[in-house]
Amino acid sequence: MANFKLITLLGIRPDYIRMFKLIKLIDEKGKDDIEHILVHSGQHYDPELFGNFIKDLGIRQPDMDLGIGLTLKERGSNTYAAQTALLDERVYEMLERQKPDAVMYLGDTNTVLSSVIVARYGVPVIHLEAGGRSFDWRMPEEKCRIVIDHLSDALYSYLPRYKDLLLAEGVADFRVKVIGNIIMDAVNEWMPRVEASTVLRDLKLESKKFILMGLHREENITNGDILRNKLTDIAKFAQEKQMPVVFPMMPRTVANVEKFGLMDIINSSTFIKTKPLGFFDFLRLEKEARLIVSDSGTVQEEGLIVGTPTVIARRSTERPETIWAGATVLEGLDGSGTLYAKMTQAWDMPTTWDRNILNPDGGSPSQRVFDDLIAKVRSNWFKTSRSYETLSGDPRVRRAYGGNA
Repeated sequence: MANFKLITLLGIRPDYIRMFKLIKLIDEKGKDDIEHILVHSGQHYDPELFGNFIKDLGIRQPDMDLGIGLTLKERGSNTYAAQTALLDERVYEMLERQKPDAVMYLGDTNTVLSSVIVARYGVPVIHLEAGGRSFDWRMPEEKCRIVIDHLSDALYSYLPRYKDLLLAEGVADFRVKVIGNIIMDAVNEWMPRVEASTVLRDLKLESKKFILMGLHREENITNGDILRNKLTDIAKFAQEKQMPVVFPMMPRTVANVEKFGLMDIINSSTFIKTKPLGFFDFLRLEKEARLIVSDSGTVQEEGLIVGTPTVIARRSTERPETIWAGATVLEGLDGSGTLYAKMTQAWDMPTTWDRNILNPDGGSPSQRVFDDLIAKVRSNWFKTSRSYETLSGDPRVRRAYGGNA
């Protein structure tokens, strides 16, 4: 019987896309070593954002849903402070009941901030997607990344550059393993179902004759002037190219477009507005679009993989390797006309870039995480990684324990 209890705590749709294969490996191949409990924080809770999505991908339902999003909606208060406070409370209650041996997270969402409670409780933290840095302190996600990386016992980084950033911040080398980008597993596994999607026919679109866009980040949608500039630039560019813009709209984006009185821009015939789409339909649109404009880091990577030029509608990115590959263009500083200029630049980019740059060693990144995790469990690594015996090779540690170094 497995004697190591692992909780995987996820909160949003992209988490499940990236983690699907690792979840399956732990559940099926790791069951003799690991009792695996999958927990959903409830950060995404709408059917379009979570329920239907999980069914479409064939991912198992979580064993537990902390329900923070729905609870806060019912209370009429969904600020990041309220969300974090409620999540901390429910994570603490979960720890009291479950007594896990480790909690695993992915990414940089508000959900990962509960790692403070986990670490404070004395439970080891595992973080996938470790080491990404935009160096833009205005981004909420940047703060989340730094917090969880410095609390984590085991960190899995996509590329050597990410590990180098962690080492420069003082994270111990032995805690970090480079695995490749696990988004590759999702795209490779599901491409046959993506190709079978009927979304082009459903939306009356032709391949390479439309633009795909997505805006959801706080930096883009909570300032009326910034949001207006971006929507205006996209509309102007699309009208000049005589191409429709497919715009799947997240609930918070819809609310802010209405709040700032910008519906007149997207109610034109230029925009094809939809609810959030399923993974297969959305990836098919990414593959068939002539150009993508998005503030999503996941979309930034997927655009590179499927061969579609992408404009990153942000001031900075923690994934500059997609720019170096020649697959994406960064919008940069906000301003009227800036996004339009970058769309013009991306429009003429050749699509001959290396599509394997996110996983240069090939193979399955999820399998590499699984193999390393099992080895750590079997060697009792999580119970010793914070011990003085493990850390005493560092002279700074010896000084803190009263030694001379």
